[in-house]
Amino acid sequence: MYYTTGFSRDEIVDLCAMINTVPAKDRKSWPPSLGLFKSVVITLTYMRRNRVQCELAETYGVSQPTISRAITVLTPLFGKALQKYVPTADELDARTQYVVDGTCSRAGHGPLTRSCTPASTRPPA
Repeated sequence: MYYTTGFSRDEIVDLCAMINTVPAKDRKSWPPSLGLFKSVVITLTYMRRNRVQCELAETYGVSQPTISRAITVLTPLFGKALQKYVPTADELDARTQYVVDGTCSRAGHGPLTRSCTPASTRPPA
């Protein structure tokens, strides 16, 4: 499961528990035919591996619209459940460059580097 989702089974169980702490008024229901655990696994797999929804539907024995509903419902719930773990700009090191959504982003001063390695590890220019 780790290679398809990037999470161990225990981490996925923890994520499910975090999702259950999101207030009911702020969450929609995942497809009952999948349940929360499978919906989380499917959504993580979709995000990490960019697998086609029809392929995921075939793998899990459900329809493509069911896969789509799971992804649509769970994606914003991940954000709500994990919000306290997302650092604010003030918490980031201004001397470090960060990768955001696969693109290079500059924090502080200095040129944007292709590899996005921390400035302290780059060879002198």
